[in-house]
Amino acid sequence: MLLSSRLKIRRLARLMLGDQRANFTVMTALSAPVALALAAVAIDEASIYTERREAQAMVDLAAITAASNINNVQTAVLTTLTDNGMPGVVVQGSGQTIPAAVGKTVVTVTRGRYAGASSVNVDHRFQAGVTPYNAVHVTLRKIPNRYFASSLIPTPIIGTEATASMTPQATFSVGSRLLSVNTSNSPILNALLGGLLGGNISLSVMDYNGLISADVSVLSFVDALAVQLNLTGVTYSEVLASKATVGQIATAMANVPGLGNTAKVALQTMASKSTNTVKIPLSHLIDLGPLGRLGLGQRPAGLGVDASAMGMLMAAAELANGSKQIDLGLSTGIPGVLSSTLAIAFGEPPQSSPWLKVGEVGTIVRTAQTRIKLVVKIGAGNSNVGGGITLVSVSLPLHSKLPMPRPNSPT
Repeated sequence: MLLSSRLKIRRLARLMLGDQRANFTVMTALSAPVALALAAVAIDEASIYTERREAQAMVDLAAITAASNINNVQTAVLTTLTDNGMPGVVVQGSGQTIPAAVGKTVVTVTRGRYAGASSVNVDHRFQAGVTPYNAVHVTLRKIPNRYFASSLIPTPIIGTEATASMTPQATFSVGSRLLSVNTSNSPILNALLGGLLGGNISLSVMDYNGLISADVSVLSFVDALAVQLNLTGVTYSEVLASKATVGQIATAMANVPGLGNTAKVALQTMASKSTNTVKIPLSHLIDLGPLGRLGLGQRPAGLGVDASAMGMLMAAAELANGSKQIDLGLSTGIPGVLSSTLAIAFGEPPQSSPWLKVGEVGTIVRTAQTRIKLVVKIGAGNSNVGGGITLVSVSLPLHSKLPMPRPNSPT
């Protein structure tokens, strides 16, 4: 009897094990709709994520394009998004509220000013409506495509935004510039430069005119100056934070590639004749602004930084002149003029304003006043005493002040 019961139990167990396929069929039938729904949601979610990534890339490109066309930002955004396949682009104006809809892309375009200072919180660096404009903020809203789960998930809205700034830079300086030199004024320049550099300068008219017509790349000049100062692996600002003599400055300018041979020889001559050992702060001569963050040898795209070789040399020589005054004895060769003395006094330039500066609109440079005093001694002959011996001489001091130019800014 006990054995019979055991046999029945075993038979029943075998029957239950034989019905596993039917059980799995039922389970599959019950879980298939759930699995299909999850697959549909997963596919649509992945599609929405990809579409949002693409929309962000397009908004970034639209903001950059608009920032480079700051006076026509809406057209720039519309053209960029449309050309990249964004459907139904509509620009939402100030005070408008355009709801997102299928097949419609709503964008807002706001001009303003971007301050990249690290001291300003990231969320407050863009200031809408602040002039002068240098940045654009673009936002985008759209309903993405859904393929399988439109009835299973709420209608999503993609929202992306981007801010781009494009700050125009200009290079400018303040000071006098010679147009040309002739045989009558080259001795004066030789005497002036000799007094500033502390040596006997004897350049020809051709030398001076070569210097006047020569422009040097300021970045290449700083590269060459870094070699003079044994500085490596640094930025332009770090080079300009150091000091150099006028002789080192002239040598560095002479080593700038592309400089004409006449100007090169003239600069080398002045460097060899200079005995002035005063080291001037290079930051008082040049301020490269945001370009100073570049490493040596790097070049900014779309901006050439050039300067007059003669102007830079004179500015450096004036900065190195400790006495701030030069007295020159001039030989005029004019009948009746016994002697002439020219005194030139250089004012102290503002410490916050270098001779050459790179900056955006609103940046200011200033220069110092220069005073000149010309004393001419005139003699009158008397034929009755000694046959033309001068009995009367008069000194005529002539004063002139060259005023400080008003602040300039690039346009």
